[in-house]
Amino acid sequence: MDELFSTLFNQPFGTDSGTQVALAAISSLLTAVALMLLAHRNDLGWWAQILAVFAGPLVLALSFGYEGLYFAVPALAVAAYGLWRFSSFDLRGRFTRAVAPAPLTAGRVLTGVVVALLLTAAQWGPFLFNGYAFGAATGRIWLAYAATAVVTAAFVGIANGVRAAWIAVVIGSAGSIATLFAGTPPFGTLLTLVLQLLVAGYGFFVWGALRRSGAEPGGPGSAAQHDDGGSAAAYPPSPYRD
Repeated sequence: MDELFSTLFNQPFGTDSGTQVALAAISSLLTAVALMLLAHRNDLGWWAQILAVFAGPLVLALSFGYEGLYFAVPALAVAAYGLWRFSSFDLRGRFTRAVAPAPLTAGRVLTGVVVALLLTAAQWGPFLFNGYAFGAATGRIWLAYAATAVVTAAFVGIANGVRAAWIAVVIGSAGSIATLFAGTPPFGTLLTLVLQLLVAGYGFFVWGALRRSGAEPGGPGSAAQHDDGGSAAAYPPSPYRD
């Protein structure tokens, strides 16, 4: 068991550093599961992402330093926002939502950038203000934090039906993988991040295929959802209408 743990995470079993690396890997794995579910507009994906925040950032903050709450709480809020936002779309099946596609606008890009910047700063917590964050050897940490922040911020776009948000997850995941190779990458962490990247790419293509096929109706209250006037949107026409 100790040898397997050491192989997966490059840390001794039972140590604080080993626990931190393992929890981070579990969180990334749960995020990959969340992305797979959200690729099919499944509400359970948001619960998986909430669990990912609990298993990783929140448990780490409560166990190894409350400054981690600066990031854990906003990350949890993003997942909760996604769950709330999906609830405004109609159900198509037991857990699947008819998510209305949303275009990528300058406003949405700006919002994503601002959220990513705030989440990057939040991961530093109080160290952002004592000068440590701007030391000569913190460049790799900034990149790692920025990559994580981009993935987390992308969930806001996914919640609103922005297909391009999946590309942001791909970029963020690739950035996390790149920062791992600056040292000796733990195999388990690397595997979960690669899985996260592949699932994000899958989600991008799945969302595109569904929209090209016309499977997505309009948003809540659209003509495809409520057709009371006998318009051409209602098919087949009802024989009981005048």
